[in-house]
Amino acid sequence: MRRINKAIFASATALGLVVVPAAGSALAEPDTSAQRGGDIIQLPVTFEVENVNRSAVQCNTDGETYEVAGHLTAPADAFRGRPRDLTVTMYQHGIAGGEWYWNMDMEGYNHVEEMAERGHISVSIDRIGYDNSGVPNGYDTCIGAQADITNQIVEQLRDGDYELDRSADRGAVPGRRTPEFDKVVLAGQSNGGLIVNIAAISFGNVDGLSVHGWGDLGFTPEADERFIAATGGCLQRMSPAMEDPRPELPEGYNYYDNGTEEFLTGNFADATPEMLEAVTPLQNAHPCNDMSTITSAIYVDLMRMDEIDVPVHVVFGEEDARIQDVQLQADLYSGSPDVRTLVVPDAGHYMGLERNAETVFEDMDAWLTESIG
Repeated sequence: MRRINKAIFASATALGLVVVPAAGSALAEPDTSAQRGGDIIQLPVTFEVENVNRSAVQCNTDGETYEVAGHLTAPADAFRGRPRDLTVTMYQHGIAGGEWYWNMDMEGYNHVEEMAERGHISVSIDRIGYDNSGVPNGYDTCIGAQADITNQIVEQLRDGDYELDRSADRGAVPGRRTPEFDKVVLAGQSNGGLIVNIAAISFGNVDGLSVHGWGDLGFTPEADERFIAATGGCLQRMSPAMEDPRPELPEGYNYYDNGTEEFLTGNFADATPEMLEAVTPLQNAHPCNDMSTITSAIYVDLMRMDEIDVPVHVVFGEEDARIQDVQLQADLYSGSPDVRTLVVPDAGHYMGLERNAETVFEDMDAWLTESIG
């Protein structure tokens, strides 16, 4: 595994990609188009949410209102005739990513576009604290709040109570009402997988979970080292007696991976040079309390995952440097009527952006079709 990751870093070095992210680049706007090809629509969406925590994970928030930004991606004919029983999958990213993970502007790697080509509707978002969404103090939100906000978005998707930019829809969304969805599936990558678990445990209100690269158990030593270092950096930023190690970032934010080498080798095992070049400037900082409340969220997850009673899809990369043992995670969903697993050959933590990404798309399509309907 380490030999593969070092090869990734060597490729990045040869391309001149090994740099420290510039100030503010972790919260830069992702390069995503407002409109895709002729058979697909992609429209900006905005959700107004409250940074509150009514989840099973106890942690503090500021209680303020923020906007969560993202995109709705769908087949161009998905809403014609005002069909009933619409299903949408809401995608959220991991600790070091943004919406760009699911909505990468590179042919053959855009997950939500690939799903639309297979007939599925998706909503991909930046969580609060990331890129195009509202940015609270990083000490004033947490995993529990992210789960609560997830449920708020689920409710808005069911009720059609969100803002949809129709300026480029070419009449694909008829009428004045925004689409309402009968079924809502949650998908999360990395700690986004933990968040969708906690949302399902705390609120129910979901019809399926797709968890990519998250495991409550099976962390590698590298993942433990990064967690300790990132948490220590957050504590250092809180102390007035210590020099701020990240003055370029908003208050209460830090990087999980310290620099480009850690970011690339920690997340990729089998990526193209073009992908490494594309993602290098996109590395995101995270709200510090999203990191510091992970352990309490894992405890809740382990104690209550048997309450999740919807179909579950668990996706791991074979060479993931963060997490291993897909069956260990799958077995924790003992209350689910249907648990499907996929191990992506040769792939790392960002398996959806690596050479075998097509395997992820095909398996996600099959699971949504067969288990969600």
